[in-house]
Amino acid sequence: MAEAMKDWALKYAEIGLAVFPLKPKDKRPATENGCKAATINKQQIEAWWDRYPDYNIGIATGSVSGGLVVIDLDVDEEKGVNGYESLTAWQKENGELPETWTSITGRGGYHYIYKDGATNRNRAGLYDGVDIRGEGGYIVAPPSIHPNGRQYEWEQGPGDCEIAQADNRVMNFIMGPAPEDWEKQTFQEPEVIPKGERTNSMIRLIGSLKAKGLDDGAIKAAVRAENAKKCIPPITDQELEKTVFPALKRGWKTEKPYTAIHDNGKFRQQKNYSLEMLTMKEVEEKSPEWLITDYIPRYQITTLAGDGGAGKTTIWCDIAAAVSSGNPCFLEAGIPEDFSKADPGTVLFFSSEDSAEYTLRSRLRKAGAALENIHSISLKDERFSDVKFDSPFLERLIEHYRPKLVIFDPIQSFIPPDIQMGQRNAMRSCLNPLIGLGEKYGTTFLVIVHANKQSGVYGRKRIADSADIWDISRSVLMVGDTPEKGVRYLSHEKCNYGMTGDTVLFSIENGSIINKGYTEKKDREFVSENSFIVQQRPQKEEAKEFILSFLSDGEKEVAELDEMAAAQSITKNSLKNAKAELRKEGKIKYRNFGYGSDRKYFISLIPSEKVNE
Repeated sequence: MAEAMKDWALKYAEIGLAVFPLKPKDKRPATENGCKAATINKQQIEAWWDRYPDYNIGIATGSVSGGLVVIDLDVDEEKGVNGYESLTAWQKENGELPETWTSITGRGGYHYIYKDGATNRNRAGLYDGVDIRGEGGYIVAPPSIHPNGRQYEWEQGPGDCEIAQADNRVMNFIMGPAPEDWEKQTFQEPEVIPKGERTNSMIRLIGSLKAKGLDDGAIKAAVRAENAKKCIPPITDQELEKTVFPALKRGWKTEKPYTAIHDNGKFRQQKNYSLEMLTMKEVEEKSPEWLITDYIPRYQITTLAGDGGAGKTTIWCDIAAAVSSGNPCFLEAGIPEDFSKADPGTVLFFSSEDSAEYTLRSRLRKAGAALENIHSISLKDERFSDVKFDSPFLERLIEHYRPKLVIFDPIQSFIPPDIQMGQRNAMRSCLNPLIGLGEKYGTTFLVIVHANKQSGVYGRKRIADSADIWDISRSVLMVGDTPEKGVRYLSHEKCNYGMTGDTVLFSIENGSIINKGYTEKKDREFVSENSFIVQQRPQKEEAKEFILSFLSDGEKEVAELDEMAAAQSITKNSLKNAKAELRKEGKIKYRNFGYGSDRKYFISLIPSEKVNE
C-alpha cells in the first residue's frame, strides 16, 4: 500500500492533476500551506512520499489541475444526509449527468469529477448532502484511507474513461436552485474569451443579464455583441441557438453582477460591486509562518542587501540549498535539527549577475542543495527578459512549479521598464504583485539589493535607490564586513512579525559559508566601527582589498569585477595597478574560455593559507 500511494500520486500528476500529501488516514493536509502546495512536480511528489509513504493523497481542484470541478455527494446515515439521493432526484427532472471519473469515498459517498474552463467557487450545502469543490479546494483521492479505516476507491477512474467536460446539464446542477439573493451574487467576464471557455462564459452572461431584468430579446442581442467582440473565434449563430440560448429558461446563481447597457448595437459594461465587507469576527487569526525561522517569513518579500563582494550570492545559495533539501541553513545553526528540518521544496532563481555554469551550480552543490529541486532560466534565454515582477510569465512559472522560494538577483533586472526606482511609491506598486502571488501559491520571495555608496549610513538608508523596497519588505537582512579580517556579518534590520533575529557572524571558505556565531550588534555599530578604523588609504591599496574580498567566494568574470569596482568608485588605473601587483604577489590568476567574440576572461584567487585564513 505504501508504494501504491506514491505511484498513484505520480500517476495523477502525469495527467495534469496537482497533488499534495494529507496526513495518514486523515483528510487534513500534511503540508504547512495546505492545498496551495499542490504540484505536478515529480521530484517534489517523490520527496513527500519517500519521507512518509503512508501519506494520503489530496488532489487540488480548480485551475491548478486544469479546471477541475468536483460534485461531492456526502452520505451520513446518522445525520440523515444522502447527497446521492439528492442527485438522483434532480436527475429525474433534468436528465442524467455525463459519465466521468467517479470515486467512492471512505464513508460511502461519491465524487463526480469534471473539467470546466470557467472558474467555479467552492460551495457547501448546495443541495442536501451536496458540496462543490472548485477553485482553492481539494478532494481526498483513491487509494487514500478514511479515518474510519475504509479505503477510497474508483468506481470508474483512470483507464476506464476520460474526465468529462462539464456540459450545460452539469453547470445547471452546479449552479444550484436560484437563491433569494441571486442578484447579489458575482460574475466576472474576461476581456478575451478563448475556445473552450466561450460557451460557459456566454451562458453566465445570460444569467447576469437576467438578474438585471433584461428580456430575452435584449439578452440575445447583448450575447451576440459580446460573442463577436470577445470570443476567439466567435461562436456561430447555429451554435449559439443550440448550446447557449437554451440557458435563457434556467435558474441562476451568478458570480458577479454584470450591469450592462445595450445601445445601438454596442454593449457597455460597468462594475457594480457588492457593498458587503468582512467583520473582524469573521477573520481567522493566524500566527506568522517562517521559511527560515525568525529571519525569512513565508509568503512575503524579504530583502537581502549589501555592498558588492560582501557575499550576498553565497548567502542566497546557502538559503536556496536549505529550502531545496529540507536541511537547516547557516542562519539556523543554533536551532535544534528537529525544529529546523523541513520538507524539501522547489526553488526558482533568476540571476543576471552570475552564471549557473561557472558559479552558481558549484556554490549550490557545496551548500548541500538538492539540485533537482532548483530551477532557473539562463540569462541567454530570450524568455529571461520577460521575467518581471508584474509579468504574467512570472505568474505562470510560479503556478506551474509551486516553489517554496523565488530569488531575484539583483532587483534592478526585474523591474518593468516603465518604473523609476527613485520615484515615491513606484517600487511599492511594482513589488505589490509578489505579495498576491505569495498568498495565492504559497511562495516566499527573496530580493537581492546592492547597498548605496554613501559613507556613514546604515540600515534603511543603505538600501539603494528607493525607500519603498524597505517599506514593502516584511524582513530586511544587511550583510557587510566586520573589523576582524575574513569575518562578515548578516544583520537582521527589520521584521514585521516580531523581534529581529541575532546578527550572524560568518566567513566564506572555499565558496561555502561557515557560521562563526552570533552577536547583538547591528549594521549601525559595524558601519560606525569600520568608518572609524578605515582611514584614507592609497587607492591602489583600497583596490587590492576590494579585489581580494570580491573574489573570496569564488571565480568571477573580469568584466563583472571591473563593473563592480567602478560602482565602488575605484578608478581604472587604480584597479589596473592593483591587479598587476596582486598577480606579481602570486595572489590572483587569470584564465580564458571560448573563442573569438565568445571568449570570456575569468579571475580568481590562488589558494594559499594566507588568502584563505
